[in-house]
Amino acid sequence: MASTMTYENKRGPLVLNRYELIERIGSGGFSTVYRARDHKMGRDVAVKAVRRTEELGDRATREARAAAQLGHPHIVTVFELAEDEDDVYLVSELVEGDTLTCHIADGSLSDRDCLEMALQVLDALDHAHERGVIHRDIKPDNLMLAGNHHLRVKVMDFGIAQLENTQRITRQGDVVGTISYMSPEQADGFTVDSATDVYSTALTLYECLAGSHPFRGGTAAEIVGRIQAGAPPLSQARPDLPLELSELLDEAMEPDPRLRIGLKSFVVGLEEILPELSPDDRATTVLRRSDQTRPSAYQDLAGEYGYVAARAANGSLAALLGWAALYGTELYPSAWRLPLLLASALGVALLPRVGLAALLALTIAPVFSFSVGAGILLAPLALGYFLIFGLLWPRTALLPVLATALGTIGLGLTYPGISGASGRLRSGLALAGIGAASFGIFQLVSGASPLDYFGLPNNYGLRTELAGEYNPWEAAKILASPFEAQPVLLMQPIIWLAASLPAAILITRRRYFMDVTGLLLVNGIVAGGYFALSFAFPDYRLPVEAFLKSFVLCVIIQFGLLFMSPRSSRQPLSPP
Repeated sequence: MASTMTYENKRGPLVLNRYELIERIGSGGFSTVYRARDHKMGRDVAVKAVRRTEELGDRATREARAAAQLGHPHIVTVFELAEDEDDVYLVSELVEGDTLTCHIADGSLSDRDCLEMALQVLDALDHAHERGVIHRDIKPDNLMLAGNHHLRVKVMDFGIAQLENTQRITRQGDVVGTISYMSPEQADGFTVDSATDVYSTALTLYECLAGSHPFRGGTAAEIVGRIQAGAPPLSQARPDLPLELSELLDEAMEPDPRLRIGLKSFVVGLEEILPELSPDDRATTVLRRSDQTRPSAYQDLAGEYGYVAARAANGSLAALLGWAALYGTELYPSAWRLPLLLASALGVALLPRVGLAALLALTIAPVFSFSVGAGILLAPLALGYFLIFGLLWPRTALLPVLATALGTIGLGLTYPGISGASGRLRSGLALAGIGAASFGIFQLVSGASPLDYFGLPNNYGLRTELAGEYNPWEAAKILASPFEAQPVLLMQPIIWLAASLPAAILITRRRYFMDVTGLLLVNGIVAGGYFALSFAFPDYRLPVEAFLKSFVLCVIIQFGLLFMSPRSSRQPLSPP
């Protein structure tokens, strides 16, 4: 009632013969935001007036008009876009709440809140990108958090960013307030696409979790230089968070937009990590000096070089696969082999997705040379695997190579626990099953005998039968023949997949009790699964003595790796 009296007794200026400007609620270098009253619809709205200049062209106005057609629960609804001789007006719903900037400043968001916020923003951006609209200015000031009991994000200023940026770039100094959130290609003045919004969203999430902006401060040139160099890993500021989150943000903030993770892959990665975060831990709470635990020298080294070690491990797996393709066949000239091997390993270590694509081509070519039919079978499977695992989880996509390598030296039973603990739930289970299948097929094709853990003779001669086979149907029948003769061979992927489940759920390298419990369950399922084969298949007998020797050694190695691996336990938090 009081606000109604204000409108009646003290009328403000009228815009577009409809909107009464009540009060100014925000302003920037070229725009001002007002709370206004829409007298035609009888509601409060927000009116943003962007001052017209010579640089403001028809293209910017068209883009803003296109953005005004968006309709999404996490995008501020735009009611009207109009202009006069002096200004362009964007009339939108009035959202009551505080910007993300305010929440970062007061530390009111939990780690889980931050990821949920980012997922809502990405959902809104996905809606806009499908309609050809790029925001260009994702930052905490443009994200409004509404609602008291449930986190609800509203992305503001869709379309207006292009109106303002068209003018900002013409005056040095006006750009500094926003340039901190620009992608490298945007700061350099290149054409931007959806990758720019992914970068800015990741940077905003980084600031929420770290409590500070990695690039802010200094002149525009200094900020651009830091943007081009890249942000330090989030794990340096928040070692208590999952390392996978730090790696995911690194991929989303990749300076080269061509190598940056896509929006949908970014969403998948965040959704995988979200269950690990507590809704109670505050993202920006600072530890008191007395609460902090002094890390050991080993933990210091692990924190400093853990990211490098992960890349080196990925490169090593690429080298193993590349070695088999280059030195296991006669397709490649001897002078090419070492350079190609080093290039493939470095490519996967430094640029995982590009390196994996190159490694895929390098590996499949010898298969076609050996057996066209087998190559036709393998190529679509390898391409599908790359499109799923290579693009979504490039850091763990080569883990099945480890299954074959470990199995070749008799340590394959360590793999279910490793794959489950290395991946998230879905990816960990899939990698365990795929690793077991690839190990089994490798043994059959390579002629290894007896087949590890089963103790069965490998007298199928697959390598000889596949050589020179052009018909993919015949090649498929040749590959299936051992499984038809001995159905028990189909059980190894199932056992390994089931055994990886407790590892994926329980092993987080944060609490020893949970980790040990997970590892005990992993090995219990492995042992139980193999011993149950004799009951499920009456004609089969497990070589118990040989199996137990390998199993016990693998258990010892797994527990050794568990207790040697760096811990990622959460630090005690200061009271608010």
